[in-house]
Parts: sequence; structure tokens; C-alpha cells
Amino acid sequence: MCGAPAIPGRSGAIGCNATTQWVSKRRGKVEPESSGEEQALAERTGPLRRRLLIGVSVAVTVLALAAAAGLAVMGNETHNPPWVDWATYSDALQRLVHGQSIFDSRQLSGPYYLPDITTTGYVYPPASLPLFAPFGNQPIGLVAWLALNVGLLVSGIYAILRRELGADGVMYLGVAILPVIFWIGFLNGLTAGNVTIGLSGVLAWAWALGRQRTPPVAVAVIAVAKMFPAILVCWTTRERLVRSALTAAAIAGAWCLITLPFVGLNSWFDFLRALGNAQPTCSYGPSVSCLLQPALGISLAKLAALALAGALGLGAVFVRSDFVAFTLIALAWIAPVSDFSNYSLMPLFVVWVVAFAIAMRRLRSVEIGPAGPALRRLASRVRPPSGIQSGR
Repeated sequence: MCGAPAIPGRSGAIGCNATTQWVSKRRGKVEPESSGEEQALAERTGPLRRRLLIGVSVAVTVLALAAAAGLAVMGNETHNPPWVDWATYSDALQRLVHGQSIFDSRQLSGPYYLPDITTTGYVYPPASLPLFAPFGNQPIGLVAWLALNVGLLVSGIYAILRRELGADGVMYLGVAILPVIFWIGFLNGLTAGNVTIGLSGVLAWAWALGRQRTPPVAVAVIAVAKMFPAILVCWTTRERLVRSALTAAAIAGAWCLITLPFVGLNSWFDFLRALGNAQPTCSYGPSVSCLLQPALGISLAKLAALALAGALGLGAVFVRSDFVAFTLIALAWIAPVSDFSNYSLMPLFVVWVVAFAIAMRRLRSVEIGPAGPALRRLASRVRPPSGIQSGR
């Protein structure tokens, strides 16, 4: 039927079968051999595409962190003192070491505003200063402090993606972390050297570990460091709440007792007095205390904010949905903050990363599609098709 001659030097003849296959392709039909070639090509381009996506994601993350660090350094050229929150922690540690009061006299004498006692006062529990001791010097301590806080946040974000997306989580790291890094809150927190950056990383790790696996020691450490984030103890179930709370309280209490000879008993009385005298400026944002202050007065408004945080935390315990419970924990984390700064809202950006990771997990079943011409050419250079090799 087909008079096409055989070509010397080739196994088999290029005749009727080859012509029919060519005609079939022109008509849009898919032959078994063509499907096999497409499958083989997909097997070669799949790992290559994965490596490219991972490379781009890691590069975006590294470049974004480098850009944020550069902006922080540039911002501190005009700040006095530079790295203001780290300087506040460091100066308080130095006063404690030299036997001086870690709190400004204005904090103890009557109502005061937090911006007025920057670097001269302190607003955290006295037992937090021994935790900060390894980071109190400059430049090594400062660099280590920034690395610790940023490392906790970035590793926590990656841990969230790893939990939801498995080994593919690293491919989404750049997309997930860009809105966090270039948000003004992260940049301001990094420029100030504020502890909220690292504590938000602990919150991210809490999601990655799971609702029943967050260690009480982590809750104890963040409670000693900044007190309000202790609401993370409610990231658990009803059956485990009492045991987790008692364990975390025991660890935190033991640390306070161990450090008591160093910080002194009077510093704790001063801390409680300074905490009660603090007044919100209400110039950074509408915190719960600021919203309720006109109706209740500042003292009752602060107590109401604490009560709201407790209610949100207990609500998280009784909610079945992990995501809803985690969102309630993040809201309870920031509810007692009297003076909102941009980086006070960092826990909400951790919630964004969780929502993003869940959305990507649900979309992973969508097929990406065949490789494009550029990726096909690149794959053929990496490993030529077996058919071409066998024909040589």
C-alpha cells in the first residue's frame, strides 16, 4: 500500500507507519508513542521545575531579608539611640548589674507615658533581664539578638509551610514571607530590635508543632519575657489546659525564684507599680484600652482589655477548628497592648501565613500543566530523550 523506500543505515523503514503517525499528529490525535514521550518529558522536567522553584523561593527570601537588614541599618543612622528597644533592654541590664533600679523614677512616682521613659526605664518582668544577659553587649550581643529574633520568625514561617505542604513548603517560602518582611511593622520592629519579632516566631512554631504539642517551657519563657504572650497556654485542648497551665506556671515560677537573688524582691514591687502607672498615649492606633478609656477610665479600661484577652484565650480552647482557635490566640495576644505600634500586630501576620499555607495545600491538587518550550529545551539539554540515544 505504501511505497516509501527504506533508508539505508537505519533499523526499520520510514514508510507507511511513520507517515500515518505524522498525519495523526497533524490531525490532533494522540498516539501511544506520543503519550509515552510526553510522560518521559514530564518525568525529566518535573524535578527540574521543582529545583528552579526552590531556588527562586530561597533567593527571594534571602534577598528580602538582606534588603530589610539594609533598611534597618540605614534607619538607625538617624535614630538616637540606635536600635532603641535593644538599647532599652541593654541599659536596664547594666543598671541591674550596677545595683541601680531598673525602672525610671517617673514610672514609680505616678502616671507616665511609655515614650517618655525610653532607655531610662523598663516595662517587662524583672526576671526577663537574665534571659537577655547574653545579648547585652555591642556589637556581638546586638547581632546575636537580631539573628535570634529574625531566625525564630523565618524558621517558624518555614515550619508552618512544612506542616501544611510537606517537602514542597520551601517552594512557597518566598511568596509567604515577602508580605511579612516588607510590612512596615516588621521593618520598624527590626530597626528597633524589639523582642516581638522573635515572640511572633514562637507563635508560628506553635502552629507548626500542633495544638497539643506546644511545650509548656516555651509558654513559660515568653511569659517571663513579655507577660502578655503567656496566653499561648490556651493553644491546647480542654483536657490538657489545666495540666499545661500548671506546668508552664511552675517553670516560670521556678525561673523567677532562681533569678530572685539577682534581680531582688524590690524590683518586682517596682514592676507592679510601674505597670499600674503606665498610661497609653493612644497615638499609634485604637487599642482596646484606648477605645474603652473615655467610658471606663484608664484603670478599668486596662483591666477590661486583660479580661477580653482571657475570654478570647478560653474561647480558643473550646473551638474545634484549629485555624479559628489560632486566630483567637493571636487576637488575645495583642488585646492587652495599651499602645499599639506597628510591630505589635506581628501575630496577625503569622495568622496570614497559616491561612496562605492552608490555601496552597488545598490548591495543590490543581494540575500545573505541560512544560513550556523553554523548559522542554532545557530538559533536553540536561538529558536527551532515550529515543535519540538509541538511534545513534
